[in-house]
Amino acid sequence: MRIIRHIALSFAAALLTAASVCAQVVERRDTLDSARVTAVKEKMRNTTQTGLMHIDGEKLRSGIALFGSPDIIKQLQTLPGVAAGNELMSGLYVHGGDGNDNLFLLDGVPLYNITHFGGLFSSFNTDVVDNLDFYKSGFPARYGGRLSSVVDVETSEGNMNEYHGNFSLGLIDGRIQVEGPIISNKTSFNVGLRRSWMDVVTIPAIAYANHKNNNNPKARGGYSMQDINARITHIFSPRSKGNIIAYWGRDKLVAGINQTETYQDMDLDIGSTWGTLALSANWQYKYADKLTGKLIGYYSRSGSDVGYGFDFINKNDAGTVQMKMQDDNICAVSDAGFKYDFDYYPNDSHHMRFGATAVYHHYKTTREYKQSQALPGMPPQEDSDTVGGTYDAFEPALYFEDEMFLAYNFTLNAGVRTSLFTTGQRTWARLEPRAALKWLINKDICAKLSYTRMSQYAHLVSAMYIELPTNSWMPSTTGAGPMMSDQIAGGLYFTPGRFKINLEGWYKTMHNMLAYNGANAFYPPLVNWEKSFTPGNGHSYGLEFEGTYAGPKLELSAYYTLSWTWRTFMAYYPFAFPDRNDNRHKINLVGSWKPGKHWKVFFNWNYHSGNRVTFPSHVIAYERTTSPMLFESPYNTPLPDYHRLDVGLDYSILNRKGHRWNFNLSIYNVYNHLNASFAMLDTDSNGNYYGLAYGLVPIIPTLSVGFKF
Repeated sequence: MRIIRHIALSFAAALLTAASVCAQVVERRDTLDSARVTAVKEKMRNTTQTGLMHIDGEKLRSGIALFGSPDIIKQLQTLPGVAAGNELMSGLYVHGGDGNDNLFLLDGVPLYNITHFGGLFSSFNTDVVDNLDFYKSGFPARYGGRLSSVVDVETSEGNMNEYHGNFSLGLIDGRIQVEGPIISNKTSFNVGLRRSWMDVVTIPAIAYANHKNNNNPKARGGYSMQDINARITHIFSPRSKGNIIAYWGRDKLVAGINQTETYQDMDLDIGSTWGTLALSANWQYKYADKLTGKLIGYYSRSGSDVGYGFDFINKNDAGTVQMKMQDDNICAVSDAGFKYDFDYYPNDSHHMRFGATAVYHHYKTTREYKQSQALPGMPPQEDSDTVGGTYDAFEPALYFEDEMFLAYNFTLNAGVRTSLFTTGQRTWARLEPRAALKWLINKDICAKLSYTRMSQYAHLVSAMYIELPTNSWMPSTTGAGPMMSDQIAGGLYFTPGRFKINLEGWYKTMHNMLAYNGANAFYPPLVNWEKSFTPGNGHSYGLEFEGTYAGPKLELSAYYTLSWTWRTFMAYYPFAFPDRNDNRHKINLVGSWKPGKHWKVFFNWNYHSGNRVTFPSHVIAYERTTSPMLFESPYNTPLPDYHRLDVGLDYSILNRKGHRWNFNLSIYNVYNHLNASFAMLDTDSNGNYYGLAYGLVPIIPTLSVGFKF
């Protein structure tokens, strides 16, 4: 009898929980969602998905601020299942991905370039960010185009009634954000600007160095970064609302040197600009109590222009020798597209989403090379070459998904996405089924299971493993077809009181990946680029643990990842070999403590198994000749384990007018541990070979000041 009574009580509790869920869904259906989207509603919206992390803007704006600016990508790098790659860079290698297979959305617009300063920090200004959804698995059918993750960033609508703002000054940049009403309760704006001021420091520093060197050689150079986010929101009626949103970001790096002697003159000039433009307009309309639609039209462009010029003149008794070289590399990708998404609630047990997208892609690459020389007694010689080309592609897609309550404690999100990609020479079609199931065991425990298939038609052409403006996006071609991944994920999720404990596992396969097989080069190939890349496959699997405690003054999080990431490229090695970012163990301990009214302390301890490099396994010694090296397998040697501690301290105070001053002291790599960035082969005094690892990043303190009004 006790058992029957216990089952009956559990059944009743589950029914009440499910009824509460349905009530909240119905409550959300009856609104236009014109106010700030809360974390609770986001959780209900994505209730069945695995591998999902929702972060609101306030969380993103607090914590450790490297170089004085909080950074979205740096925070995502601490999460389980994510590898960071090179230190300090904005790499995001999710569940064994390659880093170029992440979908970044800013207010629904896909972005190709999301970094500043060569990847030192991201293009997302946290001052204007309202929230983000980060998916590692269990992707809903409404997302497509990338294999490994989705970073869906939503900016904030401006305040409809009051003017507010924020001003911040950090180590390398300054930020300002202003929002308020244009028409009270009708129209609002929100604008955020960032600009680095490194050029303000470097220009006088270089001038002083030139003065000390008597202007010979004479150096020049500077770096600047700026970006702008702007959003205008207008409420047409209780059923209708529109937004116009813009983002523009640009980096510029210039350097040069001039050396003048009695008989010769040499001048080297290097310049690089890169950036992103994204414009969009969206309209939300509530057709009926059960049906809401959102139409988005957008244009985005990411591109770079990298080049150098070299002039040399030598005057002697025989005559004048003059040489000139110039190289210019231009890469750009632009998208023009629309999306129409619908939310439909036929009854309290179903939440359907369906829609269509269509994107026109334009890829353009150009490399111009010129060389001339004039020698005494010989006619001038000139040589020039221009390579590159344009690619046009069209990518339409349809999707449908239904989040349904199967029973009192089972929720299923089932959907499918179908897409086409055509370049005029060939057309690919892909069917991508998605399914996620949630079992609500009781009010504090649930289990989830998901399966997703993803396709990617765009390839990042790069000759190096770092983020450079020379990298270029290219479409799938007959020589390099689309990539595809299949992923199964599942786990148990506990939420007892102030604690959250998640245990999740995944298995993922990746097909038709590309690896560079050309010679070492700064510029990647642009003509017949497919011949410089080898197709292969990959697979990744692992376990993730997340434990979080959220108290009134103390918050603690512990993340652990146990993972394996493999690659199979038959052109290199006949068996599977570990990936460059195959970090077997990864631990992150993150916390914050508020000891008083004005103070808040943050810490973040990072550890992971070392990244991998390729070292020779045998050296064959010959007298008086170069010793050839034999390599048993790619990435056969791990670097030393990586670990560092970051801390931050916030001091916040209100003045008499109610404005808030905030002072942040952040220290990166507190105990100054030089983690290995790369390794080389060396020999000792006896001629024996050994590996030598080099660390580059020391302790970095940062002080920033913010003012909110």
